[in-house]
Amino acid sequence: MVTTEEKWNFITRRQSFLEDADAESLKQLLEVKPKLKLAWETTPTGKPHVGYFVPIAKLLDFVTVYYLDVYGFLVNYIHSMETVAYRQRYYHFLVTAILKALGVSPSQVNFVAESSIAYEKNFVVDVQKLCAIMKQQDARDTSAEVSETEQISPLLCSIHQSLSEPYLDLDIQYGGEDQTGLFEHAKKFIPMLGYRRREHLMNVMVAGLDGLKMSSSKPAETKIEFLDDPDTVRDKISRAACPERQVTGNGVLGLLRDVLIPISEQRVERLQGKVGLNVDENSISQLDQRPFCSAGSPSGTVFTTYADNGEEQNFASYEAVEVAYLAGQVAPVALKRAVVESFNALLAPIRAAYAENEEWQEVDRLAYPDGN
Repeated sequence: MVTTEEKWNFITRRQSFLEDADAESLKQLLEVKPKLKLAWETTPTGKPHVGYFVPIAKLLDFVTVYYLDVYGFLVNYIHSMETVAYRQRYYHFLVTAILKALGVSPSQVNFVAESSIAYEKNFVVDVQKLCAIMKQQDARDTSAEVSETEQISPLLCSIHQSLSEPYLDLDIQYGGEDQTGLFEHAKKFIPMLGYRRREHLMNVMVAGLDGLKMSSSKPAETKIEFLDDPDTVRDKISRAACPERQVTGNGVLGLLRDVLIPISEQRVERLQGKVGLNVDENSISQLDQRPFCSAGSPSGTVFTTYADNGEEQNFASYEAVEVAYLAGQVAPVALKRAVVESFNALLAPIRAAYAENEEWQEVDRLAYPDGN
């Protein structure tokens, strides 16, 4: 039986809180409600990049995926509702393929579209109530995306996301650190409608290949996309920011730290017989689930690099890689080579799923007629 402490560790690993006091609040909730309901919410806008591995890897712990398709239309009003609907379907194809690549059956995850609840009478009434309570600035303060908008629809986005908490009966909503303003909005306004306050957890925002924040709206060469072919991945990483003996501005180390190592650690845990809180051992995929290390590496190794002479170095943590890199024991070319191999192994089943699915390909064409 999983203890409360073990549940705490599963839920909070690689996550941060809005405030330090929220950690104690979550502990108290776990004491009285052992099985919590948690959701990751995503808006179907631009094509996702590999930074999405960070929250989706968290699905191994236990979660609902909530597609904010109504939000997606409100914030991207230049696109039709039909286009947003196709994008939601694209996201669903991709998320299920990613889950399988991570070794989890999609049947272990609950998928909900916002449009399935946002037009219910009670939801609409609550939207109106929040519109009457809030000032325009309350909506603008939630994100840079809506801070200067002249349209009305983006100002409704925070309301729609906040209302997901009571309507999904959540205990925890989690997302990236860029969701801070939206989480603070929910924390403040949802109790004003008579609903209980929910908990919030945030994951780091993954750096792009240029060493800056990765974003779907940035040029393709600054990010690795899920359907990039092996040569494209190799080319992008070969040109990525990777200054010798330097961590700051190092996009390759950032991807290793925030994407590859957490997944590799989960694979090591699986080899040790540990799985996430909602993952049935029998549902684990038979796809290649080896950590990103050599076949002969010591137990517990999460990453292996190879020098030009073929000599390998094995590491049991990201911190160990960073120490070796700063000391000049791992060269940029060796780091890049290992990161390329790891990403191509990770992306291979996702590319294959896309290539085998004509419906996904057609949805891609309709959702992103310009390619992105």
